[in-house]
Amino acid sequence: MKKKIALVLLAAMAAGVQAADWSANSVGYRYAPKSIEKGLDPVRKDIFNYTSITGDKLGTNMFSIDYLKSSEGDPATGKDGKQGAHEYYGFFQRNFSTTKLTGKQQGFGYFKDINLNLRFDAGSKNTTFGGSPIKFRPGVNFDMPVSAGFWNVGVDIYKEWNQQGVSASTVPSQVTFDTTLALGSAWSIPVGPGTFGGLVGIVGPKGKDQFGAQTETETFIRATYMMGVDGPKSDLQVGAGFDYIRNKFGNNATSCTKGCTGTTPLLLVQYAL
Repeated sequence: MKKKIALVLLAAMAAGVQAADWSANSVGYRYAPKSIEKGLDPVRKDIFNYTSITGDKLGTNMFSIDYLKSSEGDPATGKDGKQGAHEYYGFFQRNFSTTKLTGKQQGFGYFKDINLNLRFDAGSKNTTFGGSPIKFRPGVNFDMPVSAGFWNVGVDIYKEWNQQGVSASTVPSQVTFDTTLALGSAWSIPVGPGTFGGLVGIVGPKGKDQFGAQTETETFIRATYMMGVDGPKSDLQVGAGFDYIRNKFGNNATSCTKGCTGTTPLLLVQYAL
């Protein structure tokens, strides 16, 4: 129950924002047959997502949550490999548009807009080492001058707290990581009959983990191509792509035997509500 408190607070934050002028909501599914977990061979994951984006007179709000179901190779606690793990991970991000705050509608030089953002992440996983991370990420992002779709880049101050499922006299169950910087980018741009989308996230070293190992820079890349079932503006989109991650959770890929760096193909379905 305690592991889910942060997720409940996350949902409450998303529900408590002011009235929206517009909204875009969707549900989606991702099939990831070769997801990585530290110390494990690649595992299959079925991932279900809900995302809500709203806009108001000050900027935008984004709430997104994933439910991830692993295959038996990533077993849930106490299931002896007979049941795969369940995981929840979500975030809420509030962006304040400087063009809206200042009334300057012509952008800022090269950038279409500059946004001040506050982001809160939380998660929970029911495995022996399953963490319950909480992350706080204030920062700034820049809207790039693309003619269609969107592309933004940003930098955040990154602070993480995590509670692990295992503790011993020499291994604390909770760890407070050092403050670091995180770089990110997201885009969705029409290309041909579909849309090329993706994410890049880079989190700098955040000190030592609960085992006393020094963390390394973590890199995550997702690239996808989606097409409408009955045309570009279809509510139902299908597509394919890949996820790449290096030094997952900050674990050093050069000393990690397996499960810290890898790539999985993706099959995706998304439906606009």
